[in-house]
Amino acid sequence: MGIADLQTDIIKNVLSIKDKETLLLFKEILSSQDLKKEYKLSKFEKNFISESIAGYKSIHTISNDAVFEKNEEWLKE
Repeated sequence: MGIADLQTDIIKNVLSIKDKETLLLFKEILSSQDLKKEYKLSKFEKNFISESIAGYKSIHTISNDAVFEKNEEWLKE
């Protein structure tokens, strides 16, 4: 897959996103790339990554199906 194909795929995916917060995050990431700035993780992002790594190391993983089941239960509440 060439650069043009990757750009086209990314543009299609971004155009399908309807969540403003996600789009703002992408904009911030892309802006930091343009300016060659280092992207700074938020406290939430750092905690999320730390918890994910700890869960992975302790082999505390959840299957994709289990995640969807929990989401469905949560949405029914």
